[in-house]
Amino acid sequence: DTCNGSGKAACLESKYLVLKFAAGNLFTGTYVRTDGTNGVLDFGRPFTAFPTKLRFSYKYHSETINRVGDDDLKDWKGKPDSCSIYIILADWDKPFQIKTRKSERSLLDPAHDEHILAYSELSTSESSSTYQTYTLPIHYKVTDRRPKYIVVVASASKYGDYFTGGEGSCLWVDNFELLYE
Repeated sequence: DTCNGSGKAACLESKYLVLKFAAGNLFTGTYVRTDGTNGVLDFGRPFTAFPTKLRFSYKYHSETINRVGDDDLKDWKGKPDSCSIYIILADWDKPFQIKTRKSERSLLDPAHDEHILAYSELSTSESSSTYQTYTLPIHYKVTDRRPKYIVVVASASKYGDYFTGGEGSCLWVDNFELLYE
């Protein structure tokens, strides 16, 4: 494939691995450990600027959701999988710790986390055979505090944190660029 730009891209593929569904993903942060078959991640890298947009190239192949790891999402089975690419700027005192074990689940909540200063997301279930360049405007909820962390996430299965998605969904991403006005 020829990509708009470098010609090299990250290919993120969702798969079922032995006991659980795993969404193909990448993120700014650190993989802390595996807790049984669950992940513990630290989301965020130090960052103090105020970008206005995130531009990137992507293409996506959506499969039908055939794995549902959480009973609350059982109605999603049989629907098209969706990819998700998002950015968060936050003023947490330390990286946000993600835990996927259902009994102690801790996930980002952009609508209710008072430390999230800006959040924007592209989510789509539309497959594309060619790369598209997308410019995501960054929406600031708070402008009188300086960010301490940036989080950028790309996932081939939006509900991968819940072990839900379509085996074989693939998201290719390339050319991430922060823009400033």
